[in-house]
Amino acid sequence: MNHLVLFILIAVAFVIDARKSLIPNKLTICGTMVGFVFHAFTEGWSGVLFAGIGAITGFTALLLLYFFGALGAGDVKLFAAIGAIMGVTFVLQSMLYAIICAGVIGLILLFIRKQMINTGHKLATWLVSIVVIQDMGSLLGMKHQKNMKFPFMYAVVPGVALTWYYSFL
Repeated sequence: MNHLVLFILIAVAFVIDARKSLIPNKLTICGTMVGFVFHAFTEGWSGVLFAGIGAITGFTALLLLYFFGALGAGDVKLFAAIGAIMGVTFVLQSMLYAIICAGVIGLILLFIRKQMINTGHKLATWLVSIVVIQDMGSLLGMKHQKNMKFPFMYAVVPGVALTWYYSFL
């Protein structure tokens, strides 16, 4: 049952994010609540704890990416819902796969738009500023740069699918 809820949540989030570039609070809150209710009914208080730890993990792990402007707040809240529904291990693996998929999508887009060299130069400059000069202000400067953007759901869908496949098949 929780697998079906997960697939519905991801499908609805994908469609809305692809059309409107946002993931509504109603969707993420409902997904999180369904995770809590499902686990409370099937496992009691240990299920509530399972959903709570999963939700907190999903939320806090992506919060840093939100602060740097890499994701929207809806993406962060969506991973809280995924954590509440599927638990800590699943949400962490989904994040890892989604971030890898986002990197691959980003590289493909940079290649297609012929921006690989320019972006590589910017990245190298930021890394030198942060690591060598220890200028942490460069991190905040990254948020205000004009970046190539695409809905993170394009990476979340394959990330969740890969996690589900490797976890349950």
